[in-house]
Amino acid sequence: MTVKELVKLLEKYPDDLRVVVNGYEDGYDDISSERISTTKIQLDAGTQDWEGQHGDPPYESEEKIDDAKIVEALVFHRASY
Repeated sequence: MTVKELVKLLEKYPDDLRVVVNGYEDGYDDISSERISTTKIQLDAGTQDWEGQHGDPPYESEEKIDDAKIVEALVFHRASY
């Protein structure tokens, strides 16, 4: 999803509707504006069912993966840790 797609999606909802993310193990957490950031991610890096679909790119010192697609992404973190 891109920011443009997200904005279009959010325009369908009331301005005062609360936005949350799933909690660490259960329940829901608020999104904190101070915890929204951009970072580089590697697309389709998750291989285990407990991993997210995308992952952290290889570190500079690690061997590069030839077909890895590294992109910038907007990340929403939970307000609680």
